[in-house]
Amino acid sequence: MKKLILCDLDNTLLPLHTQEKFVELWFRDIAVIFAAYGIDPALAAGAMDDGCRAMIFNDGRKKNLDVFYDVACAKSGCTRGQLESVIDRYYATTFSNVKQLTQANPYALRIARLMRRQAEYAVIATMPMFPIEACDARLRWTGLNAGMFDLVTTCDFSSYCKPNPLYYTQIMERFGVGAKDALMIGNDVREDMEPCEKLGVDTFLVTEHLLDHGRDYARFRQGGYPELIAFLETV
Repeated sequence: MKKLILCDLDNTLLPLHTQEKFVELWFRDIAVIFAAYGIDPALAAGAMDDGCRAMIFNDGRKKNLDVFYDVACAKSGCTRGQLESVIDRYYATTFSNVKQLTQANPYALRIARLMRRQAEYAVIATMPMFPIEACDARLRWTGLNAGMFDLVTTCDFSSYCKPNPLYYTQIMERFGVGAKDALMIGNDVREDMEPCEKLGVDTFLVTEHLLDHGRDYARFRQGGYPELIAFLETV
């Protein structure tokens, strides 16, 4: 039995048709709201993109959320309050358009229940660039909710992003769990498997919707959803 089981969200629990379409739709819809607030959409979109990139390379001195706003405000000339108003409205309204890009996962609930049963702590280890509202929405689209887990990694919790191993270390430190007592489930070789391998965290690579980035992944424990469920039942 593991003390901590972590599981990725996008393309692991929640299949997406393409990550590129997700990003394209995200920027398109939020630009409409920027325009409604009298903010130049092109300028704001560029600032948002720079803010997201800054989160990816966060060095841990600030939370991802603060790093995002520091850069996005500087690039756009907007105040944090102005940007927060747009972003909050977006997640409360048209973010739901992203649902059209997702696919049903009949295994998601079973996986979540096994995570809860087989570990002391169950965590959704999703790329921490979104607020809890966006994470909870994506979980609900697959029949789950944030309250089913001990933690969902959001931009106001994490100070790092995948594939930085410190992203995973921060989660383990939160629960006082060592690497040998943790398991990470994910579909991405570069972002989920390799950093956990460096830390000594056990892994399971989900091969549905696999992202290998041209890397060799034969050494990782792997399989589809049925194989993952069979493995979790024995952890």
